Amino acid sequence: MSFEFLTFLAYSPRGKAEIEISSRTVAGSCKNGDVSFSTRLSQRIKEADLSEYFANSALVPVPRSTPLVEGAVFPARIICETFVSNGLGESVADCLKRKYAIPKSSGQFHAETRNTVQAHQDSLVITPVLITEPTIIVVDDILTLGRTSMASALELQKVYPNKEIKIFCAIRTRGWKDLKNIIDISGGCMNPAGNGGVQLPD
Repeated sequence: MSFEFLTFLAYSPRGKAEIEISSRTVAGSCKNGDVSFSTRLSQRIKEADLSEYFANSALVPVPRSTPLVEGAVFPARIICETFVSNGLGESVADCLKRKYAIPKSSGQFHAETRNTVQAHQDSLVITPVLITEPTIIVVDDILTLGRTSMASALELQKVYPNKEIKIFCAIRTRGWKDLKNIIDISGGCMNPAGNGGVQLPD
């Protein structure tokens, strides 16, 4: 099953160039749920003429690796709420939760040790809500291997089989190549791959 995806920024987890160091600061603002980050991102998306990607859509934030506790920062939901208030997307459908904690992706440095798509799916639960928009966009802060996004999209498809489901992640990890620009728009389609992984176009 294939899902269209879009990412807007890029960061390098370990690069030593100045721009790579700066990219980690930007990623930190995103992960910390900085509203000013999400506001600037929404403005840049509009300037890049990418608003149409979010047309007629409900935005579904991807939960963190652990069940949400009261007062905890929920970066993906902050992105969704900020986007909708700035005209990207029609509504926020906060219907996707973790049933139990799974290992954080940021603590796993090799694809073989990261959670599989199925492991993510098993940990997710959807509380159905009425979504009138024809499109659902899965929204997450960071895209690395795509497994969290893929699992979320697959679970949503079960509950909303008549909706078009797409994916947006604010930042894409680019640890395997030199980072030239923090704004590094990429997209295409992601597909399930063998061994619980995801196939991305690049």
